[in-house]
Amino acid sequence: MGLGCASAPAPARRPAAPAAVSGASSALDDLVRNDLGSDHAFAWSPRRLTWNDFQADPPTDGSEGAKTSYTLYSAWRCRASVFEFRVIAGFRPRQSWVKPVVLNDTVQRRTVLGHEQTHFDLAEVHARIMRRAFRDLASPCSKTDGDLSELAQRLAQNEKAEQRRYDTETNHGLQASQQAAWSASVGRRLR
Repeated sequence: MGLGCASAPAPARRPAAPAAVSGASSALDDLVRNDLGSDHAFAWSPRRLTWNDFQADPPTDGSEGAKTSYTLYSAWRCRASVFEFRVIAGFRPRQSWVKPVVLNDTVQRRTVLGHEQTHFDLAEVHARIMRRAFRDLASPCSKTDGDLSELAQRLAQNEKAEQRRYDTETNHGLQASQQAAWSASVGRRLR
């Protein structure tokens, strides 16, 4: 039985309300940290995923062996003419799952987890792309929240498209040579 995966990105983006405190960066950090907390998510880091991170009950139907659920959490604000933003790729354990058939097969246990890790790593690649795009904006504080949201949405759509291409080209991780090529490429992009 061939088992693959499905990813479930759900980009979240919103402008931060103006803070009355002097530490705007702290306010944005708190906002994104609260979003992560409300989803019971954790931010991407070099730490590798383990099957213990996949806490949701798997569906009984479908051919997917596992699902990685993540979100690109983002927030921005202007204080006078100073633009501040945060973008974090977050893994959502309570929406991520793995089927017992994967866990009970030594080869699938390793290969499917590697495929899922690359999904999360690819989300981080796109979080970095989004950070760069926001950092490189000319006069971002002259833009409306709608303009900034549109940019974030376009970048999130690019991320979703690449995630779909990754699944297609690797056949959800079942094409070993393609999987190895994608994992190596995404790893290089994270360096």
